[in-house]
Amino acid sequence: MINENPTPKKTLPSPEQEARLLEILHDYADQLGLDRSEFEIAGFIAWFVDPTVDIESKDFMLACTSNMLFIRAFSMITPAFSTPQSRAHFLATLPEEDLNKIRSDEYLSDEEYEALLQDPAPSMIRFLAAFNVGGLLQKTLTRLIPEPPPYRTKAQAENAIREIPSLLAVPTMQNYQYVMSLKPSGNAYLQPLASTDGLKFSDGRMYFIGNDIQPVSEVQLQDMVTNEGIESIELGMLRIFYSIILTEFEKTNCKQIRDVITLYVPDLAESMGLQRNLNKAGIQRIIDTIQSFHTIVGVMHGTRNGKPSQSLYPVLNFEGYDDKRNTISFSSPYMNMVIKTVYRLAIERKKNGEPKLTRRGELIRKPSHSFLVKSSIVKERNKCAVENVMVIVQLIEQCGDNTPHISATTMIERNPQFEQRLAAAKNKTTLLKRTFETTWRILREQTYLEEKYPGIALPDPNDPAVIPTVKNLNSIVFTFTHHGKAKDKEKEKEKASPMDQS
Repeated sequence: MINENPTPKKTLPSPEQEARLLEILHDYADQLGLDRSEFEIAGFIAWFVDPTVDIESKDFMLACTSNMLFIRAFSMITPAFSTPQSRAHFLATLPEEDLNKIRSDEYLSDEEYEALLQDPAPSMIRFLAAFNVGGLLQKTLTRLIPEPPPYRTKAQAENAIREIPSLLAVPTMQNYQYVMSLKPSGNAYLQPLASTDGLKFSDGRMYFIGNDIQPVSEVQLQDMVTNEGIESIELGMLRIFYSIILTEFEKTNCKQIRDVITLYVPDLAESMGLQRNLNKAGIQRIIDTIQSFHTIVGVMHGTRNGKPSQSLYPVLNFEGYDDKRNTISFSSPYMNMVIKTVYRLAIERKKNGEPKLTRRGELIRKPSHSFLVKSSIVKERNKCAVENVMVIVQLIEQCGDNTPHISATTMIERNPQFEQRLAAAKNKTTLLKRTFETTWRILREQTYLEEKYPGIALPDPNDPAVIPTVKNLNSIVFTFTHHGKAKDKEKEKEKASPMDQS
């Protein structure tokens, strides 16, 4: 059947007009330092709205620029309300006064608006219809890139850390050795959740956001826990961030910890094995990686009011990117809390409970971290082998002058990413061979174990006897004999006098 009244089609520009249109758009984009392809989209929207517009006029350029800004803004804020849960979270957490400022009553009645605020899964159409688009953009962007805390001066906010530690801080204190691990053991560890939409953190607790803000119980938390996709979690990047926070903390003589860390992007990129001069896509990938940790929480066990308790903290928050200074900022409530806790517990004390001091009057602390792993290890592609190295270094450092040994099965149990991959592998022998060969190689190349422990026997990656197979996996044990720990003469000088030890 032929439609007797077809909708009239808009006329496309002729090839000559299209060529001229693109030439003008590219010229505008280059002048303004904007992406050409994005500006083409912005220009098409402007032309589509009014095909009779003078494409060489200032009004057309302003229309294109306005469209460009909206395209970019929407691309930034879309993830903030891309799901019904995130839209409900936005409505529940933005103050009523702020919501009223950006509200539009053009489409929804008062009753419909109130229903929207109570809806646990509002639709995108009704959500957008409730607000002024410009106001929505402003409020969402403000939440995505928060202002620095008020107690930080402008000068502090502008000073980026320009030195990424060359050594990783590997936790070794008993009950806190898994603080940067996915193994749920000890007093602190990382816990992946299926989602954190509709949740908020406050004072070590996690809450559901709704009409009534309710704390998440331990039973409910276990229902949220997931091991799906853990093999893709970039623990190496988390270890770099942990080492940065700890290093900056030690620079203040362990008295002040930074709430927000700002890094120069080229330095961070280089530490991750990337080129220093990243383009916009490369910078966005780093931002995406940082934001990918939002579904991981840090779990800390302790006591609250004299009873055993479990506290939960965000592991990594993206705090913003400064295009002019080429810096990225992040925060980690979990790492901050762990570092402060570990350094407090590491203080050596006299029989009367008072802290022991050096001759200079500084606190004496028991060793709580190892600094024998090069930060360049995070560039290694075999992440399971990298975590194996962390397990081995922790073991050797904890044993001190004693002879450390560990079975292959125990190593795998302490490396959940490896354990998961092995369980799913069709050819387990091949995976074991590839992972352990790499483990033994980078144990030599990416650590200073041989310098710290003279004569240490590190497995040879070319020796089949130290490569587990499916058949001998449950029986093979690795032993790392050595001649004792090399003495640090400078640290010996800092020991407290016998009088301080009483």
